[in-house]
Amino acid sequence: MPPEVGLWYNHSGKGAVEIRPCSDSKSHLCGNIVWLKEQNGKDGQPLRDRRNVRRSQRDRPICGLPVLGSLKRMRGGGWDGGWVYDPEVGKTFDAAIKLASRKRLILTGYRGIKLFSKSFTWKRAPDDLPRCSTEPSERQATLPRDAVSPPVPYQKAVQVQVQAPRQTQGRITPPPPVPAIRRTAP
Repeated sequence: MPPEVGLWYNHSGKGAVEIRPCSDSKSHLCGNIVWLKEQNGKDGQPLRDRRNVRRSQRDRPICGLPVLGSLKRMRGGGWDGGWVYDPEVGKTFDAAIKLASRKRLILTGYRGIKLFSKSFTWKRAPDDLPRCSTEPSERQATLPRDAVSPPVPYQKAVQVQVQAPRQTQGRITPPPPVPAIRRTAP
């Protein structure tokens, strides 16, 4: 098993993702949210993917949600060519992961090229971390690849959302940073 496989707290510490080989391809890595510090919203109901750009997916529970996929091993180490979904903004970004140490993982989110990327450090979570309730999502994770595809296809996101950098007095201003998982609103 690759050393990246396992449980990882995200950069905010409010969620944990289980990284494992994808069910449709043992040569790729995928990840689902398996633990949330706060599983329910203020209304007492389980958190849902309410910010998803696809209306049909806004009722999906956050717990069990696929947030990493299609990561391929790179010759120089690490994994790249995959996607990361940020339920806080409802968008999908290109993704790469690389171990910084046995207990630290660097997740890099980007759009097409890594020039304007944003990296986050995830910490290894204990193997006995209690899992949140994922009953509906577990069924989803076993569906064919097309059913567990990223919430927003990369090609569509690039056509609709990528903007050229602004040029201001000879300087290029980069786009805002790309979060992997943002904090939930109070």
